[in-house]
Amino acid sequence: MKSAITYCTVLFILLFWFADTAAQSGGYAGSFSRMGFSPRGMAMGNAMTAVHQEGSYAYYNPAMAAIPSESLQMDFSTAALRFDRRLHMITTNIQMPPSAGLSISLMNARVGNIDGRTSSGYHTAMLSTNEFQLTGNFAIRFSERVWAGIGIKYNLANYHPDVPNSQNIGIDAGVRVAISSKLAVAATVKDLISEYRFDSTELFGQTAGSVNNYSFPVRLIIGAAYDLSDNWLVSMDSEFRFQKADILRADPNQRNGDGFQPIVRAEHTTQSSFLRAGSRYSLHERVTVRGGLEYYDIGGENQLQPSGGFSIHLPYDRFSPSIDYAFLREPSQLTSMHVFSIRLNI
Repeated sequence: MKSAITYCTVLFILLFWFADTAAQSGGYAGSFSRMGFSPRGMAMGNAMTAVHQEGSYAYYNPAMAAIPSESLQMDFSTAALRFDRRLHMITTNIQMPPSAGLSISLMNARVGNIDGRTSSGYHTAMLSTNEFQLTGNFAIRFSERVWAGIGIKYNLANYHPDVPNSQNIGIDAGVRVAISSKLAVAATVKDLISEYRFDSTELFGQTAGSVNNYSFPVRLIIGAAYDLSDNWLVSMDSEFRFQKADILRADPNQRNGDGFQPIVRAEHTTQSSFLRAGSRYSLHERVTVRGGLEYYDIGGENQLQPSGGFSIHLPYDRFSPSIDYAFLREPSQLTSMHVFSIRLNI
């Protein structure tokens, strides 16, 4: 017990030190896909990379698709957001004997009632946006201690009826290692080659329109989870995020005839980091409570985001249903989220 606590303490200090070296982040493509998945994960501050006790959530780590189970896990989640926004999540986990698993999940984010207007300010139509992410995660248990998996993502975005949909494939990969019966560590890399590509020439014409690519941030996450007792679990994650974007700036090496410097487009890469901690405690066989903290943008606009939630395990043997709930503030700190889910084991 003492050695495990010492190990977690040292890991926490190292993760915090690495996180403190990163810079401030901004808004980038696919932000809905980085909000978290299901009330169980969001309530624990999204510190779920090494956690398998909550069920199969390969969203956080593709290796979790290999969790052994005698039933088919299905989760249906929805989030209540302000400003006419919707967020829906569905996931299922399928066992593939003797030592593999397949997890399939779908996320959808929608913004409605957008007031469309011309450049002169005249109303045209009420618009909406839709983003989808369909993910298939496959994982293998190479031994009782070592699991590894890979995920393939299909990203689709529809922002305007006159702009063709953006479609792209992304890749995730992850591994989980059980150090002991109580302690596990994990690492995952997410959103490799994921991007949105929009062609606005049909909407604005060949002169004003353009083709633009917007890359998803590449995310490297390492984490640990420890069972303090049969009823009490704690976890911690540290994420390092690498973002690329095009910026417009004056070219210092050129001037036109009027003495003005022409504007050029240049690629700019930034880094940001996030430190997360979560805990789950079983109060009763029918009630589980969760809490978490997320500390992000270390080195820039530091924000501390708490979260909490619970599960009610209904007294039915058929499907073993659970109702999950989480409450948390959004990263903007302007609004809050209420996230609901029902889990069935078929």
